[in-house]
Amino acid sequence: MDSTKELLIKKAYATPALRQNLVNKGTLFIYCDYAGFAERNLYSAACCMVHNRSISITAKKLPFEQDRGSNYGECQAIIYSLEILAKALTEQRPKAAVIYTDCSWISRILTNDRFTNPYLEQANAELLDALTRLRAQFSGVEVHIRYIGKHKKNNYFHRLAHLAARQAAVR
Repeated sequence: MDSTKELLIKKAYATPALRQNLVNKGTLFIYCDYAGFAERNLYSAACCMVHNRSISITAKKLPFEQDRGSNYGECQAIIYSLEILAKALTEQRPKAAVIYTDCSWISRILTNDRFTNPYLEQANAELLDALTRLRAQFSGVEVHIRYIGKHKKNNYFHRLAHLAARQAAVR
């Protein structure tokens, strides 16, 4: 992964749209992803944090005993990114933070309070609770969670998070 990681970081520097996120001092960016291998009950979340010319990648296994669906897993990745963001905000002082996810349901999950899937309802409650606590602790920082959408293609920061999540799941 190290040579792949280095190559993706070089490509990110060479991509103007990504380079502007990398050199930004006012906004901290986190790209998060979930990996799940249901047939082996292996699940993980990872984040690629980009701010002020630094890139850090973290990942952790998720303690699921069964598959709860990709939207639930993606919400767990976002919750993990909020934990990483809270730690980063104690050291760095950006004015804003943007968390990118490839969960296409994120706007519905953040705005709805009723779901037919009990795991999504649980994810919604956990995510809103984590976001509320973070915003209360760091009230001076605007925190946004956005769907990466079509910008996922050729987004090397998201690719770094994706690879880290897959690697953490199978360890």
